[in-house]
Amino acid sequence: MGSPKSILAVAVSSLIAVPAVAAEFDVGGQVNRAVMFVEDGYAAGYLGVGSSTEFYHVDNRNSPTRFHVGGTQRLMEGWTAGALVEVGVFSNPSNDVDPANKSIDGEFDQRITDAFIDTPYGKITVGRGEGAAYNAGRVDYSGTGVVSFRNPSYLGGNLNYELKDSSYKRKFDANGNFTGTEAFDLQEGDNNRTTISGSIRDFNFENRHDRIRYDSPRIASMVLSISTGHGTGSEGHESISQVGLKSGLRVPGGRMLVGLGYSIATRNRGELDQRFDPDSGVNPDIKTYGGSMSYFHSATGFNVSLAAVNYKADLTTDEKTGTFSSTRSELSQFRYIKLGYRPSRHHAFDIHYGETRDRNKDDEKGSVIGAGYVWSPTEMFDLYAGAKIHSFERGEWCTSSGRTCYNPKYEDITVVTTGGRVKF
Repeated sequence: MGSPKSILAVAVSSLIAVPAVAAEFDVGGQVNRAVMFVEDGYAAGYLGVGSSTEFYHVDNRNSPTRFHVGGTQRLMEGWTAGALVEVGVFSNPSNDVDPANKSIDGEFDQRITDAFIDTPYGKITVGRGEGAAYNAGRVDYSGTGVVSFRNPSYLGGNLNYELKDSSYKRKFDANGNFTGTEAFDLQEGDNNRTTISGSIRDFNFENRHDRIRYDSPRIASMVLSISTGHGTGSEGHESISQVGLKSGLRVPGGRMLVGLGYSIATRNRGELDQRFDPDSGVNPDIKTYGGSMSYFHSATGFNVSLAAVNYKADLTTDEKTGTFSSTRSELSQFRYIKLGYRPSRHHAFDIHYGETRDRNKDDEKGSVIGAGYVWSPTEMFDLYAGAKIHSFERGEWCTSSGRTCYNPKYEDITVVTTGGRVKF
């Protein structure tokens, strides 16, 4: 008996008149649910009052629940056209839940709406989807991405670090004379509030967006990609241009993946008749550049993955002059290493460490250390478990007046996750 997917494909194709060659259809998706146990110190006013442990039933945003339908048709020798629509369907996203929002209504996420033509001279894709540099910083042979993904904030990203009792502020008078130290109050605690998402990020060359993309034919072991399009940023529409290079090659003892990417996203104001910033010297471009590599040793199954991505953006006039914007960062850096062991297609283990420096302000660091395991008895089913500890450090920073300097200290956040992914 044929599979349900095959039966559906035959049923759909029988309803469509095709003049020459029959189209091929693909319908599928996955469900990925997990339980997160968190010890984070979250509390009213973010000052450490109240319960510090929680359980969450979540959709794992490392590889979220989704559904897709696509089709391809051969046009002539070496030429193929097709389309793909993919929608995320999930409730309780693992990067959105927190103690005040343990149950979040289901939502739909438009992931991909693409049409493409693939030729001997390259592939052209039009629609909403991945830019040319997307995932260049995420190549990974470990097989543990479902629980130990490159972007650590996808599990528990909305959780807040607790401020330690040892946090303090230094006070100065109008003449700059030191007048003493004080504890934080509620408002000042809020000004130093930070979540996992606010402390660490892998800067994945913008999210999926509307673009036209060209992928070259394979040149030796490499594929060169370029794309241009636009997305929606916090200040309005962004024009986005990307270049990416990906390669898979044989190397002594095994094989290697390499990804490199560069993108420019131009920020714009929501009002079309206004410049991005009153100061013409402020560059509206956000530049993201970097890449990753992963090596797999064939004889043993040991593997190692490395990533380095930088995110550069000029400060706006508001960010330079705001009372609590002093020492804001213009260059953020993400660094990551993962050591893996994959003795067979059924088992995968990893330990990993990642950090983002200067995510919001200069002299700060968000880091994660963790481990994961994935058991895959079949291609359609994964069981996984992992644990990680997030830490955050921020150096002393002062308000623009220089009258108050803050020295926040943060408790670590521990996240333990176990779940299952079923593909269909």
